Amino acid sequence: MNNGRRKKKEEEPERGTPGWMVTYGDMMTLLLTFFILIVSFSSIQKIDFDKAMGSLRAALGLMPHKGGIKRTMHYISKSKGEAGMEEMLEQVIELKKEIAKVELQKEIKVTLTDKGAHIVISDPLLFDLGSDKLKGGVIPALDVVANLIKKSSNTEIIVEGHTDNWPINNERFPSNWELSAARALAVVKYFAFRRGIDPARFAGTGYGEYRPIKPNDTPEHRAMNRRVEIYVNIKSDYTTMTPEGIQSEAL
Repeated sequence: MNNGRRKKKEEEPERGTPGWMVTYGDMMTLLLTFFILIVSFSSIQKIDFDKAMGSLRAALGLMPHKGGIKRTMHYISKSKGEAGMEEMLEQVIELKKEIAKVELQKEIKVTLTDKGAHIVISDPLLFDLGSDKLKGGVIPALDVVANLIKKSSNTEIIVEGHTDNWPINNERFPSNWELSAARALAVVKYFAFRRGIDPARFAGTGYGEYRPIKPNDTPEHRAMNRRVEIYVNIKSDYTTMTPEGIQSEAL
């Protein structure tokens, strides 16, 4: 009788959580904390996804796939980020003050975007009808804009030319596309060669009559559609990576 009770007692499983479950739970908690920290960073960084997944596989005891690709990534330095936007806001406010001093609030509109500053200059202020030659009287206005661009060294500038739908067809400008592109280029050249701003920071393009902001139904609306837009965009705040070398490797 006693032998039967002893045998039954010996067959009962041990109570409590197995030791390996505690270790596994700690590991999963640490992994969860790690990924929460990544998401919570105020400045998002791109990471090497392959390496991150490799670390995760190793932590979970999974075997890596064979014949994978090894990528060596190189980190490029960060930009100013949020500080750059704060500086841009201050410069936009200063630019509006300077525009008010020369009484050109109606001809030059400045707004702050999520990428930087957006400046719209009325085309009649810059050019005569059908011409891409800058008017002499516009130089003070362009100089005010040039000062903002010079102060914003960590930016890229896009200059867009726009026209109304009044047809033009001559030897120099077969269409409004050529005219709008030539006007954008005239502004780019002034900033780069007359004001000494690095030409590599600029891009110029012409949209002709195809991106109007008003219907071309009145002389006033046509004048509004004839314009030059300047985007002063802060460079990306993200840390970027470029492949220094990619090679196949059997893992």
